[in-house]
Amino acid sequence: MSRSGLSLYREVLRSVRLLPAETQSYYRVVAREKFAAHRLETDPERVDLIITRSKADLLWLVNKYAKVDIKAGGE
Repeated sequence: MSRSGLSLYREVLRSVRLLPAETQSYYRVVAREKFAAHRLETDPERVDLIITRSKADLLWLVNKYAKVDIKAGGE
């Protein structure tokens, strides 16, 4: 795994800790599977695309649960 891939994987695992406890194990498994599926990718353009997409997906996921927590706390 490239240095940028490893950095992203660490970021994903840190972000998973921000999610509700009941979802954390699921998203850790999904992250591990996705990274394993792409670990042999050698095309630099494809790697950049995967990293860009992964960061966008991670941001969406964290924001999704942040909005759920805000709604639950406000009711």
